[in-house]
Amino acid sequence: MRKITMLAATALAAGLVFGAAAASAATKAAFNAPGDVAAIKALEEKLQTETDMSKIIGLYAPDAMVLDIYAPGIFKGRAQIERGFAPQFAMVKTMKHSFRETNIASNGTFACAALQIHFDTEMRDGTPLVMTVRELDALKKIDGQWQIIQQHISLPQDPKTGLAVPNGAVVPRAVTWSANPLPGPATTPAQAKREIRHWMDVGGVSTNLDQLMQYYGPGDDVLVFDSNYPGNLRGLREIRENYAAMMGSIKSSSLTMPEFTVDSDGSFGVQIDTQDIKLTLKDGTVSNIALRQSDCMRRVGGKWYSFFEMISFPVDAATGKSIVVQAAGH
Repeated sequence: MRKITMLAATALAAGLVFGAAAASAATKAAFNAPGDVAAIKALEEKLQTETDMSKIIGLYAPDAMVLDIYAPGIFKGRAQIERGFAPQFAMVKTMKHSFRETNIASNGTFACAALQIHFDTEMRDGTPLVMTVRELDALKKIDGQWQIIQQHISLPQDPKTGLAVPNGAVVPRAVTWSANPLPGPATTPAQAKREIRHWMDVGGVSTNLDQLMQYYGPGDDVLVFDSNYPGNLRGLREIRENYAAMMGSIKSSSLTMPEFTVDSDGSFGVQIDTQDIKLTLKDGTVSNIALRQSDCMRRVGGKWYSFFEMISFPVDAATGKSIVVQAAGH
């Protein structure tokens, strides 16, 4: 009896090891599976082509969150998303688009698409509108179909004038993925959400460059759309160089997030937020800044790292200026 029990235990242990190895292999194989990439590209093509929101609102999850270009530009749930975009599309007569840059990462359950999209639009009043936007979409496979759960659309700002740059030049640079982009190990979805919230609470108040850089990577297959034009960063060196001067000037900072939404399967995480930041610089200057941030993250060795990130300011539609300073009362 004992021998049979030991054999059964051995077989069970072997099965668990084999199952874990098979699951690990399946996870690796699932990264950017051709069928998923094709489906996400088709979704994005439809999303950027159609101007009737009633025909594309189903591409968004029921509880999706969107940060749009123009202030206030915060839409939560399908009803708000449709109401937010419908008046914009109602002013469009014809619209053509081209994807200047497309980067996709998927593990079969979650996905992100980091895009730069050029639009040639004729408005109903006859005026042309030419615009190149950055878009970071987080998607989740729900009932076998990809749906957008988080979306962040922005224009970079000219740091000298504060004006949004509506049609800046784009030099496409596709992300070159490492041999194992999502190595894990995974945790539970609930624990992952707690870890990502902590990741934001601590990382959002980084006061030196080395601390900030711990949140990107861990390799060079990283993309950042920064708030300032051109703001198209690739790899750790470019990110470090871009933020070095700013981070070197900070004495202290504090952060609140009026909006924060997170989702994860335990190894792939996505978050989108709005931030009110108080910065005290080494020269004594105090600034109150309001910005939006979204991240697509991977869990590596028990720690989260951002591999796609967008940081932006909402734009005042009347003036074309980025709204950087917190509103009174914040």
